[in-house]
Amino acid sequence: MKKKIEKLESERNELKADNQILEQKLSEVASELTEEHSSSNLISERLEAETKERLRLEKDVKAHQTMYKNLQESAEKLELELLCAKSDLSGGIPDYFENDEVGVNVYRLKYERALRELEFTKKRLQTQHEHDLEQLVGLKKQLEKKLADSYDEVEGQRKAVGEWKRKAQKMTNEMNDLRMLLDEQSSRNNLLEKRHKKFDSEFQVLQDTIRQEKQARERLSREKDFLFAEKSTLEQTISDVRHELELKEEKYGVLQQELAEMTFEGITEEEIANLKRQKMELLRRCKEQEEDLDEMAAQIQILEQVKLRLEMSLETVRKESRKETQQREDEIEEIRSNCYKKIKSLECQLEQEHEERTVMLREKHELERRLRSIEENERAEQVAEETVIQKLKRELRKNKALLRDAQCQLESIRGDSVLKTQLRQLRHQLEDAEFARNAAMKARKLAENELQDIQLVLEETQRARVDAEEKYNLNSRERNELQAQIDENEEEMAELMKKYSATIKQLSFDQSIIADYEIRVNELEAEKKSLKENITELTSRLSCVENMGESSTNIQGKRLELRIKELESRLEFEQATRNRLEMQLNRHKDSFEKAQNELSQIRSNEINAQEALKKSQKTIRDLREELSILTNKEQESSSKRKSLETQLESVEAECNSTRADLRLALQRISDLQQAMDDDASYHFGSDTDDSMDTESGCYNHSSVHVVMDPKETGSSVDISCNDGDSPIYTKTNSKEN
Repeated sequence: MKKKIEKLESERNELKADNQILEQKLSEVASELTEEHSSSNLISERLEAETKERLRLEKDVKAHQTMYKNLQESAEKLELELLCAKSDLSGGIPDYFENDEVGVNVYRLKYERALRELEFTKKRLQTQHEHDLEQLVGLKKQLEKKLADSYDEVEGQRKAVGEWKRKAQKMTNEMNDLRMLLDEQSSRNNLLEKRHKKFDSEFQVLQDTIRQEKQARERLSREKDFLFAEKSTLEQTISDVRHELELKEEKYGVLQQELAEMTFEGITEEEIANLKRQKMELLRRCKEQEEDLDEMAAQIQILEQVKLRLEMSLETVRKESRKETQQREDEIEEIRSNCYKKIKSLECQLEQEHEERTVMLREKHELERRLRSIEENERAEQVAEETVIQKLKRELRKNKALLRDAQCQLESIRGDSVLKTQLRQLRHQLEDAEFARNAAMKARKLAENELQDIQLVLEETQRARVDAEEKYNLNSRERNELQAQIDENEEEMAELMKKYSATIKQLSFDQSIIADYEIRVNELEAEKKSLKENITELTSRLSCVENMGESSTNIQGKRLELRIKELESRLEFEQATRNRLEMQLNRHKDSFEKAQNELSQIRSNEINAQEALKKSQKTIRDLREELSILTNKEQESSSKRKSLETQLESVEAECNSTRADLRLALQRISDLQQAMDDDASYHFGSDTDDSMDTESGCYNHSSVHVVMDPKETGSSVDISCNDGDSPIYTKTNSKEN
């Protein structure tokens, strides 16, 4: 009973521990569900941001379309102004220069130069118009590409939201399963508590019955002592009666001799013959009774030998059964300890896998947060670059307009003061442009640094992937080991079942032997009753014989008393054997119940081990899914890195092309400046050579040159002040920019 109580308490403690573990898992699953909800909210916010950005891009496209229309209108206005200028130039020569050939030549040269400048400006405007068209087409393509990318990203985000929803549904299903398991465990706990209460009540009833049996045993022992006392008194009375019988026999012999002496004289021969015949008959009866006594003594010896043999065989059977039960208990204890150790190791492995899974989830969330921050930084930098580019474009347009005004003023007025102020303004504007260029270079460096950060993140994800693969391999090995352990447990269970069947057969055999012994005990009880009846008859006959005083009946009474004692001893021996067999039967029943309980416990442990194996397989599947997600993210980050590398290569190629365009533009500027110097020296005479030299010196010292060179990749603009140094500002607009 104590062992059963201890087993039930240990099972109850184990169930409480399992309940606590399940509650911890439920809380962890709830925290994971909250994390999934927060991540889904973040994804929805990102989707809203993507939609806002798409609307902003659509607005930008509309603004660029309006700007394109304005540029077309400005181009038409410039063409009209060009036609007006042509009509003004073709108007004629003034009257006071009609007869002057020098004035005619000068105006002819001016007219030719104006025509060349008009052609140059016309070509420049045409190239600028083509460049603007190409730029707008490229911008349109870029915006369409961004729009398509944003649509793809929105679709991907929708898929991600659907996946997160599926995961949330999965987590809710797992939570429901865990709740069901918790309910089952609670119901099982309640059932075990009920069983425990029932067992307590049964245990109390058994204790009451044991107490009653003890009281009955004490009462029987008291009755036995009383009966032994009665037996001793009866034996004393019997010995007294025997002594009296012997005295009476002696008296009877003496009286018989006296009677014979007294009646010998008058006895006839017939009486003598009758007496001899009676004597012979009595002698024959005595011999028969002696033979019966010898036979009964031989039977008693045989029965004693059989008794000794039975006791020895029972002792050997008892020892063998004790050894077998001890071996079975040791084997069952070893199996129980092994199963308990295996279950503990499985629980530790499950806890480690759960901790690793939580660490992986945290790393995954951290990587996702970093990727989101990197994407947001990239977007902010792209927006900043776009704003800087737009500012530079606006400044370039302003500079172009100022340069046109400066050229017109240089052609009309050669004043030093106006030129210096305009040059100062241009210098300030060029310094601003240089500052903007430096800002663009800094933005480029920031983009390169972010690319390096992305590469580091990719390396970290690769390391995490390698670690996850190692963990997966380790989990697969542990799974194989668990499968091998389960196979070993199944083999041990098969061996235990064989031993269990053997014990059942042995118990059935023992029960059959016990049934035979019970039948034999019943037969002996029947013999006891018959012997008691015979004893009563013999006692009555003995009293009659005592009254009659016959010697032969006295001898038979003695023999019957001996027979009674022998039968009483046999009866006591049979009662002792019966009690011993009943004790063995109870012991075998207890061992059988213990074996059944241990077998049920082993089966429950095996079921728990199978459930733990299923949970480990489930965690392995989850780790596989997380590994696939990490590989997909790694592929996405590698594709982004490749796209950034291609963008950097394209930017470097554009820089090289713009440098080549810059060199060519500088060459053209120098050629154009030389041609303008030659024209100026050719037009003005020797009277104004000194002034023209000073002006040309000033012009060469601080002149402004604008060259617009249209290429296939874009257009380059060079603004330089010839102070003997390199150009101050250079701007290159490619198709992609």
